[in-house]
Amino acid sequence: MLEFSVTFLITIVNITFLFLVLRKVLFGRVTKFMEDRSNKIQRDIDLAKLSNERAKALEAEYAEKLKASREEGQRIIQIARDKSEQDRAAIIAEAKEEAGRIISAARAEIEAERRETERDLLKETADLTIKAASAVLSENIDSERNRKMVEKFLDSVGVA
Repeated sequence: MLEFSVTFLITIVNITFLFLVLRKVLFGRVTKFMEDRSNKIQRDIDLAKLSNERAKALEAEYAEKLKASREEGQRIIQIARDKSEQDRAAIIAEAKEEAGRIISAARAEIEAERRETERDLLKETADLTIKAASAVLSENIDSERNRKMVEKFLDSVGVA
């Protein structure tokens, strides 16, 4: 069976004393160190979660700003396209209008020159007619009177 000897009893007393001393001196400090370490780790985890949440919020914010910037860029490009289309249409309309004015002015000038040419032709015809009639009649009459007479005749015929 078991024998209880003095050494066994001294060993138990030594172990108990050592346990009490270590408990008083060492275990409290180790326990406090472990609790502090555990609290620090928990704070670091909480801080990491908070940082992660902030990063996600910033990422969402930047994504929204980027989207808004792209939309603004597209809007500006569309405005520029619309403006250039309006400018192009205005330039074309102005060019057509100017071409119309030039054509109208050219037509008016051509018509004026045609009338002038007709008048010159009528005068020439009247002069030739008077010369021919004078040569036929061998009589020289007043050329101004003859010109008026021929012009009156031509007006009555509807040539002038």
